[in-house]
Amino acid sequence: MGLRIHGSVAFEARLKRREQEMAPIFAKDVSVEARTAVIGIGGAGCKVVSDIYWDLPSVDTIAINTDKDTLLNTDADRKLFICREVTKGEGTRGDSLLGRRCAQAHLEEIEEALSDYDVVYIVAGMGGGTGSGAAPIVAEIAQRLNLVVFSIAINPFSFETARSRTAKDGIAHLRSVCPMTVVIENDLVLEKMSDMTMEDAFRTVNRSVANYISKQQRKVTGTFKDQFANIGEFVKDSSKLPESRSFKGIATN
Repeated sequence: MGLRIHGSVAFEARLKRREQEMAPIFAKDVSVEARTAVIGIGGAGCKVVSDIYWDLPSVDTIAINTDKDTLLNTDADRKLFICREVTKGEGTRGDSLLGRRCAQAHLEEIEEALSDYDVVYIVAGMGGGTGSGAAPIVAEIAQRLNLVVFSIAINPFSFETARSRTAKDGIAHLRSVCPMTVVIENDLVLEKMSDMTMEDAFRTVNRSVANYISKQQRKVTGTFKDQFANIGEFVKDSSKLPESRSFKGIATN
């Protein structure tokens, strides 16, 4: 899909900004890990996050929804119940504009939830109100925080005709704010496994999302380690370095 971690502007900017901060710790043994969160938005996104919460313990999980019951039944490290005063906990009923406004009403809360991370994966089903409307707003917040941002949009089945237009608009908006967006087509799952039940089909889609995130996480972690090793060699002999040693995802041994 043309995903290119090394070429990420946000990634390079983060490294350059932290070079002098990080230099003193290269005299010690260090463990470099990118602090990573998977953010599920809306009903489909929350279901994916519930699976990832158990299957990928190396990442944190954040669930964001306007539907109270769905959020309560989601397994995640952190849950954000947005727009409760407007939706009364009953969701956006397919209104993506309302989903967008709900996220905008909670900008500070969402920003605070993302601020401790280096890399985020935004997962949302397209075609509904919360996922289609709120996901691009969350991606914009992550970009402003200068994080490495991946987005995973789950396209509805073709027989869900009422959701197709909203899904198309949601994907277009998400791609406009997050270049590293991939789309998972539910129809492809049915084509490959036509005899499966709907429950099995959704479970298969969730597994494919988890596999993608796991694969990308290994690439990002390898890139962080390579880049910081290069920085360590470059500044090893410097005598004018600041005392700060703070950086997300870094542990000194």
